[in-house]
Amino acid sequence: GATLLWAASGAVLAARRGYDLTGIFAIALVSACGGGLLRDALFLQAGPPILVRTPIYVLLTLLASLLTWRFGERLHGRLPRPVLRLTEIADALGLGAFAVVGMRLALAASISVAGAMLVGVVNAVGGGVLRSVLLHRTPRVFRPGELTALAALGGTLLYAGLAVGLQVDENVAGLAAIALAAATNWASRRYRLQTRAAWGTAAQRRQGRGDG
Repeated sequence: GATLLWAASGAVLAARRGYDLTGIFAIALVSACGGGLLRDALFLQAGPPILVRTPIYVLLTLLASLLTWRFGERLHGRLPRPVLRLTEIADALGLGAFAVVGMRLALAASISVAGAMLVGVVNAVGGGVLRSVLLHRTPRVFRPGELTALAALGGTLLYAGLAVGLQVDENVAGLAAIALAAATNWASRRYRLQTRAAWGTAAQRRQGRGDG
């Protein structure tokens, strides 16, 4: 479900840019599976990435691309507000789920707890970073705004404390970690709890004038 919805969010961004179906599919695939590609290629290196070992991810991405292309045109690119709300919730749950999945796979590959947490965060936000690069935008996770990487990090910290530290059942620890990451991300959007620029706007303006 998270893969389908994340692919749809990427497809909507590509459609709003005026991309054709090929471009929509490419951006949707990177959005949904980019984090997993980084996880498998950079960290786990356990053979071909899971994306090419099973067709389900490609099929889900293709479905999301076709639905966006077909129905988005009918709606003139405007999604109903309830759909947008549901997408936000799904995004938050997907963030936590991908963080936990990445961490569990890393721990199963005998990576240290700290390293596994890094893998989990990359798995959660990597797709969005790659999508932004393809769209020639600064990745949202690097800019002041809602809590994404920090929410994923909080989920991996809780999972490490429960599953590794206290030896709690992996599924229970995973659900708790997903709930924490999702709640943190959702609350950040709902109540505008955002990060800020390191030096502040005024300092950046002064620096810009000095560079000029």
